[in-house]
Amino acid sequence: MSITLKQLRHFVAATETGQVSRAAERCFVSQPTLTTSLKNLETALGSALFTRHPDGLRLTPRGDGFLRYANEALSTVAAGIDAARRLPDQVAGSVRLAITDTISGYLLPWLISAMRRELPAVRLELEERNRDEIEVGLRRRGHDMAIVLVSNLSRAKDIGRETLVRSPRQLWTAMHHPLAAKSRITLADVAACDYVLLDMDEHVETVREYWSRHRLQPKTVFSSKSIEAVRSLVAQNVGVTILSDLVYRPWSHD
Repeated sequence: MSITLKQLRHFVAATETGQVSRAAERCFVSQPTLTTSLKNLETALGSALFTRHPDGLRLTPRGDGFLRYANEALSTVAAGIDAARRLPDQVAGSVRLAITDTISGYLLPWLISAMRRELPAVRLELEERNRDEIEVGLRRRGHDMAIVLVSNLSRAKDIGRETLVRSPRQLWTAMHHPLAAKSRITLADVAACDYVLLDMDEHVETVREYWSRHRLQPKTVFSSKSIEAVRSLVAQNVGVTILSDLVYRPWSHD
């Protein structure tokens, strides 16, 4: 049985999301379709790539080893397609791009890879700044453009904007936290739990804004500027948190 690019995309999506339902949403297919695709891939390889658990999927040692080759295969095909489509007269020059620390940590590697692949003659000059500094830099033409979180961007009418990626926020809990077993959770339910607060890239202001709309506030037991600290504390059941899918990983360092 041959292996298809679609199966590789489904496999990578499943490893990154840790759940069939979320992988299916990312790939725009039904859950049964994605489940069948993964099973056919495992049959073709003659190896189990995942172990199934109530909380989702986990890579087997063979699956973990196969992941690197799957990513390389998809990246190579994408580069080949881009090279075939690229116009003979390449765009050249430099772009001064400002980014915030969240963008730097979670989108910068993808951005640099895409720029090298699609605009190899363009030199990317990067600066990491906070959002206020970025807006000043755009107005003074110190930056050509910037990538920031939309939730942090001011409503200034003299700055043009376009949404590149949408990333919904979801509740993070430890595997065996009482809220994890509930089919429906309200913000009031979360307010009754200990809360681990991420304090980076103006996230605290964003949290205050959406909690205040419901006249609630989180019961913060710990605040950290480290996303990895928040992730590990949630995994250790110190508290729950609400964060964007952009920074979600189905594992913690511990």
